[in-house]
Amino acid sequence: MNAAQSSPLSKWLPAAAAGGLLAAVVAAGVISGSGGGETSASTTFATAAPVETVNTQPAVTVAPEDQVVNEGSTIAKTTLSQTLSNGMAGSEVQMVQERLVELGFDPGPTDGVYGGLTIQSVWAFEKLVLGTPRAQATGRVTPEMWDRMQDPIKVKPRAPSGGLADHVEIYLQEQVMVVFHGDEPAVITHISTGELAPNVTEDTPWNDFDQIAAEYCEVVTIDTNNQGVPLEEPVEEARCGRSYTPPGVFKAYKMIEGRRQSALGGMYDPIYINQGIAIHGALTVPLQPASHGCIRVSQYLGEKLQGMIDIGDQVLIYDGQVDPWNQTEQAMQMRFDYPDPNATTTTTSTTTTTTSTTTTVPEATTTTTEAPAPVTTTTTKPPTTTTTSTTSTTSTTVAPAAEEPDTDD
Repeated sequence: MNAAQSSPLSKWLPAAAAGGLLAAVVAAGVISGSGGGETSASTTFATAAPVETVNTQPAVTVAPEDQVVNEGSTIAKTTLSQTLSNGMAGSEVQMVQERLVELGFDPGPTDGVYGGLTIQSVWAFEKLVLGTPRAQATGRVTPEMWDRMQDPIKVKPRAPSGGLADHVEIYLQEQVMVVFHGDEPAVITHISTGELAPNVTEDTPWNDFDQIAAEYCEVVTIDTNNQGVPLEEPVEEARCGRSYTPPGVFKAYKMIEGRRQSALGGMYDPIYINQGIAIHGALTVPLQPASHGCIRVSQYLGEKLQGMIDIGDQVLIYDGQVDPWNQTEQAMQMRFDYPDPNATTTTTSTTTTTTSTTTTVPEATTTTTEAPAPVTTTTTKPPTTTTTSTTSTTSTTVAPAAEEPDTDD
């Protein structure tokens, strides 16, 4: 971090009080990164992180279409002999990786091997620099793309601080995040945020908060409470919720090294920014929004971010329709999960013996697109959970680690 980090972004984003913190968590509630908060009697609110309502925009703002400029360093241009894609290796791949690093992206080790981290960096370049709609990103580098990649590209913040402070900008429409040190990009990366409901497009109004987020129901194992503190013993519960990533202005308020398993799912090296919502490493970071509300990055980058983001750094989340400092308190409120109303446990005794048979808690089938109908099982056959993954538009995907039994947030 640089010396500017000692100057808080409040110097250029003055915040007005939002009526204090949100109400305290009800003891029975369990926080998730999403949830049917408007409909469940068990809805809870958290004081895990301050939610600030900002009603004064920065002195200078940059429109998305003016964010990428040709003001960077120039290099002698070369040509590619072919389109580069997953699984390829060689000097041309290494050349592309090195250029991505120069521009602020992070394709992982510049080892000349075109793998998942390089694909994610190319996705971010396509979406932010080329303006490619997120669903149409390919993860491949064509000769034409390489020609553009060699231009003197510079990515500017949409809310510059005049070089006074470090901050993070997250663009939900593009599924891209930029960490700025001063006003210079320290890292630009592809992300995956809250899964969208079916039929939601980039033009869908986001002011109907609970309609844009996908519903989910699943059995989760929780080893961390709503403030990121490990529990004495893990707890297994059947929960439902909505996968909502709130836009607005927030602050990094807590970091935890290593793995945490919360109601949101598995998280590596989480940096909490809004109650239970965190920026964190994940085993899978697909092209489409797929989390329960958190901001997923690669597991590799999640660990690095803890040395690039400081407690107190501002995090601005753009939904592409309303600027972060103009979002309402309702929009900035995360949605909380709630008990699965279809999960029940019943016990019956036989008349001939003292042995009882028990019907176990049913589990919901998990998908990446919509909440499935619950499936009830008995003790004669263990319940199973089937996970269906969505194939992205690129010809390759980043495979999860086989030994992980649980899902990412």
